[in-house]
Amino acid sequence: MKVTQGLFEFNWNFLFAIITFLVLFGILYHFFFKKVHDYMEARTQSVQDTLDNAAKKSRRADKKLRKYEKQIAGVEEEGRQIIQDARKEARAQADRIVDEANEQAHQAIMRSQQEIERQQQAAKRALRREVGDLAVEAAGKIMEKEISPEDHKEIINKVLEDADKKK
Repeated sequence: MKVTQGLFEFNWNFLFAIITFLVLFGILYHFFFKKVHDYMEARTQSVQDTLDNAAKKSRRADKKLRKYEKQIAGVEEEGRQIIQDARKEARAQADRIVDEANEQAHQAIMRSQQEIERQQQAAKRALRREVGDLAVEAAGKIMEKEISPEDHKEIINKVLEDADKKK
């Protein structure tokens, strides 16, 4: 009599391995995602602060321009040519200040966005690496022996302790 093995046989070890992997993945997702999210929020706030500073500089430049224009309006007829030259210079200077502030803000935004993207990629790589290592480690421990519910709890606790030590 010939006994054949089916294409798929139900194995409790496989079921426990899947459950352990899902629990581990959920825990890692919960703890690491929050840290990465908080870091990204702080970085976003830093970029926003840079933009606010640039806007403040622009407003100061506009105030200076208005102040210069008020002073010029009160000068007598004999100094009109000088006043017109001063206006042109004040506007050119204000434009330069505004252009420089805008350029600095644009450059700061670009650098910040590149830095955020670089850090996001690094965080994602680190998280993937860590999840993979922990999943492999957990799977290795699960494959070492038959698992009772007590052994299952013990393995999960040991893996979590090892993960905490690695932090």
